[in-house]
Amino acid sequence: MAVAPVLPEDQSRLWEQVLSSVKQRLASHQAFETWFRPIVARELSPQSVDLEVPNAFFVDWIHEHHLTTLRAALTEVLGAQPEIRFSPLEPVAPPPAATTPAALSSMENRAPAPSPAPAGPSPANAPMIGAADPKASRLWLESQLNPRLVFETFVVGGSNRFTHAACRAVSERPGEVYNPLFIFGGSGLGKTHLLHAIGHAVKTRKPDARVHYVPAERFTNEMIFAIQHGQTLAFRNKYRNVDVLLIDDVQFLAGKQSTQEEFFYTFNALRDAHKQIVVTADKAPKDIEGLEERLLSRFNQGLIADIQHPDLETRIAILRNRCEQEGAGLRLPDDVLLVLADRIRGNVRELEGCLVRLLAVSSLTQQEITMELAEDVLMQYVDAEPDHLTPERIVATVGERFGVKVDALMSKRRTQLVAQPRQVAMYLLRQLTDLSLVEIGRIFGGRDHTTVMYACERIADRITAEEAFREKVNGLISTLASG
Repeated sequence: MAVAPVLPEDQSRLWEQVLSSVKQRLASHQAFETWFRPIVARELSPQSVDLEVPNAFFVDWIHEHHLTTLRAALTEVLGAQPEIRFSPLEPVAPPPAATTPAALSSMENRAPAPSPAPAGPSPANAPMIGAADPKASRLWLESQLNPRLVFETFVVGGSNRFTHAACRAVSERPGEVYNPLFIFGGSGLGKTHLLHAIGHAVKTRKPDARVHYVPAERFTNEMIFAIQHGQTLAFRNKYRNVDVLLIDDVQFLAGKQSTQEEFFYTFNALRDAHKQIVVTADKAPKDIEGLEERLLSRFNQGLIADIQHPDLETRIAILRNRCEQEGAGLRLPDDVLLVLADRIRGNVRELEGCLVRLLAVSSLTQQEITMELAEDVLMQYVDAEPDHLTPERIVATVGERFGVKVDALMSKRRTQLVAQPRQVAMYLLRQLTDLSLVEIGRIFGGRDHTTVMYACERIADRITAEEAFREKVNGLISTLASG
């Protein structure tokens, strides 16, 4: 049945209805104000929707976090499922035309210059979002590669250096080294970023290479659709005739026998043709329950590389890198960077999300970014600790256990009698509260955050090496936890 067209004078009213529907579906009012309120609907019809957003980062964020919500709201208001197009006001620049080895070497060795756009990857290798060239847009859609996720925007640290090097090697010689490459690690640590970066690097070196990125869940859904509609041959041709196949979250295949069988034969076909396969998962292959032994065997034939949680220095570097992407000249105070990196330890996605929220709040409320504003934003990301785990109680309990007065722990005295319990108190404050290194240092007479880091590392080493000391610290933790 044909759907009635939308008159121009009705578009504004319908878009407000869409926004209202989105607002009801989102758990956070702030998320609505940050990501949807700035959108302008340039075209609105049951067939297609063209949405103008402030910059390219909005496209990425909405696609990753809110696209399902937006689709549902549009369907509810328009009575159809329109094609959604995003038009960034400040799109990312297209890659240069030069693809000679010398030019490529120059691009890879050049440090990414800050872009004047509020968001965007290094111009060197980033395809354009919403490019005017239909062929370029089609190529991007076929590969399913995110323009922002390139090697130049990936921050390398001790937690991911080996895996990053393996991905670089694969992108330079696909199908020849580390095939398959299996990357595992917790959520939000950069696995998907590296998958897309491999795809972009391969396409930069060889523009006609057939590269395809697909989450394992989509692979499964496409296979089910193909079976239901008699299109299994087209499905197999799609995945068995690529040069590089990038499969994300392969743990989703666990327990799905038919999908695993199809993936197994696809895997074999690509390997036999010397095509590159890269997969990611949240666990090592041997730890994924419900994965067939023959698939585990195939994964173990290649290189298995993990990504750990980034250390403090890497988290600070990630924030600085993100600030460069957000706009030329944007620089956060060092104490703000430190408190963000110190408090948000879970994963990179949470860390960047907190930074984006801080920048959005600063921009929308026209406030300068200060420690006070950062603390307000952090309250939304870090759960408050129980009332009984106050710094005062932790320090007092440590002093009582070691027979040292609290005043002595706060003093400048460095004797072993005082220094050891002071380090234990710093360690427990770090482990049991969300206080930053700087804040802990202030508690102990304004000591530098590096002093606190040293104390925590020293106590952690002693806990590992000395059983009696470990029991003493565990006893302290039990006492504090009991309230």
